[in-house]
Amino acid sequence: MMRKKCFFLLGVLTCAPSHSVYASWFEQNTPLTQAHEHLLEDDLPKMFNSLVEVWQSVDSNHLRSHLNDLLLQSLSADCGKSLERASFPDWIKSLAVRRVEIQSPGRDAFQLLIDAVTTSQIEEVSFTRWVDHSISLDSSFSQIDSDNVTGELTYVKRYNLNNRLPMGLYRLIVSRKNGESWSSWVILDNPKTYHTIHWRSKEQWRVEKTAIPNRYCPLPKMRVSAYSYNSGKYSEVWKQTYESNYPSELPPNTLKPGRYVLAVSMNHQRWQGPMTIEQSQVISKTYDVSLEE
Repeated sequence: MMRKKCFFLLGVLTCAPSHSVYASWFEQNTPLTQAHEHLLEDDLPKMFNSLVEVWQSVDSNHLRSHLNDLLLQSLSADCGKSLERASFPDWIKSLAVRRVEIQSPGRDAFQLLIDAVTTSQIEEVSFTRWVDHSISLDSSFSQIDSDNVTGELTYVKRYNLNNRLPMGLYRLIVSRKNGESWSSWVILDNPKTYHTIHWRSKEQWRVEKTAIPNRYCPLPKMRVSAYSYNSGKYSEVWKQTYESNYPSELPPNTLKPGRYVLAVSMNHQRWQGPMTIEQSQVISKTYDVSLEE
């Protein structure tokens, strides 16, 4: 009797003959069928390359949702670390692509930030949607830190967006001042968040667990910050990061009497090979500390 293997794909349990016999399921050899086949074979780099090919020609919302499900299914292996075999060039130490949604009373704001740590001076960082579409005309690029010991430089490219950046295929390019550049495809998913945050009262917030976390991904990180407003600008006066046992309010006697902006964020993280992909929800509001407190 022929042995069978069972595979869990997109929420459907499917049984097929072992070895490579299940490859015959796919009667057409297209990038989409190849993506399914590579996922079943646990060849995630080839699956990712096939997804890039499909995204370059996708023209239906149904197919976009299907591609998103494929990518999310692949994260159950190692949270995306195996999606790309290639490493960074020696002058790039780390890269993070961060989608941020900021919810404040009466207004929502959206940003995309790219954090780059390098050992070489960077001329520019660009992030465009396939095919070569700018995601925003409102952007900034700056060096924010340098380490005299390691020689590492930290840069941030910030895009201010009108709406939430949709899932799909994007191109990231990091250009050095000497003319050399490095680029990579980036597939942004419609992320599955495991915790969300909401204001519960004037001074407290609530964390809701919406799904069981992927055990291969880091636990969502909560960051709580307080900002004062002086001379026309905000300055961070207190911050704390939590990886578990999330609080629902500030510790007692944290701030001096005065008016502040309190910001609470929940950050979900995965990888695309060596690159970090983050989704951040931020809630913020004014926070008054009286003398009685």
